[in-house]
Amino acid sequence: MINITKIQTALSGLVGFKQPYNPDYAIVDSTNQLSSSGYYVTDNPYAKIEYIKDNQDYVDISATGFNLLLSDIKNSSISSVCNQVFSDYDFIDRTLLFKNASNKAEVETLPTGFVGYHIRVTPKENVAFKISRVLLDFQGTGSFTLLLWNTAKKAAIQSKVITITTDHQEVSLDWVIDNTDTTYKGEYYIGYIANSLTVTPYKRDWNAGNVLSNPTYLQIERVKVANHLTATLFDLDDVEGLSEDSGLNFDISVYEDYTDFIINNKSLFARAIQIEGIIGCIQLYVSSLRSNSNQSQSAQLYEKLMIELKGTGSESIVKVIGLENQLLGEIASIRTEIGKLKKGLVKSNQIFAYTLR
Repeated sequence: MINITKIQTALSGLVGFKQPYNPDYAIVDSTNQLSSSGYYVTDNPYAKIEYIKDNQDYVDISATGFNLLLSDIKNSSISSVCNQVFSDYDFIDRTLLFKNASNKAEVETLPTGFVGYHIRVTPKENVAFKISRVLLDFQGTGSFTLLLWNTAKKAAIQSKVITITTDHQEVSLDWVIDNTDTTYKGEYYIGYIANSLTVTPYKRDWNAGNVLSNPTYLQIERVKVANHLTATLFDLDDVEGLSEDSGLNFDISVYEDYTDFIINNKSLFARAIQIEGIIGCIQLYVSSLRSNSNQSQSAQLYEKLMIELKGTGSESIVKVIGLENQLLGEIASIRTEIGKLKKGLVKSNQIFAYTLR
């Protein structure tokens, strides 16, 4: 699993576009010129700003619109490279906290204060988890605020007003907890403040209805904090076990997560992103809807463009390794370095800033 939005934001200045000398095309903004790696898409002679400008689909594109196009090319290159490198199956587990049937014959009497769950993420594995939805089993109608805290912060990192209208309902959350925030490897508390409620959770005391599941790499337990009535994090010394049921049943998925690894080792991906960006520019020329002088020139150079992309065969006098094969080589190299890291063959003072387990 990778959080591509966070990765694109973190790697946006890794590879850039040089400002052309031609003043008629010198419209690349400062953000798109940034290249912390020293790699530029425009280092390739077939990825000129002039070609990109004259072969994109909209003849009257503004400078702002053109720079958005360049940003799109970068973002597409970043996501494509990362998805090719981390293409293996990354799903670990998915489960509901309560999987067994329960009997809606009796309701709980909750203590006043916070009620919910304590979630610990294992420190030994590089995982992320997502709380995709919550199933709610309450008597009555009314609302409360579902809160998610990490112990690193006083304020909740997620919250949602839940409105109960039936005795069983589903609410989508899609709360992703990954390793790109400073809060990730702390501990979590999720639940609500049980005070002045107009709804009451049903008991789960029928057969094995109260058996609590624990998703792989997570440890979850019922907890309460008596008389805690605010939306800020409580004193952890006040946390106690909860015997009553809170009416909350979470659907949790666990994944391997490489977002933080990519962000903290972005230089490893720079050359591949540059190549992918060049390929994207050439593909833009080939698929252009425009008719203009540079587009005509591109048409005349179509064979050269294909050689640049595909390379030449063994029968050719001059052997050319195409960009597509160069990209595959870079992807393979990145995977090899990651493999070394997983096996502990890379020392801590070398390029990698994050250890995969």
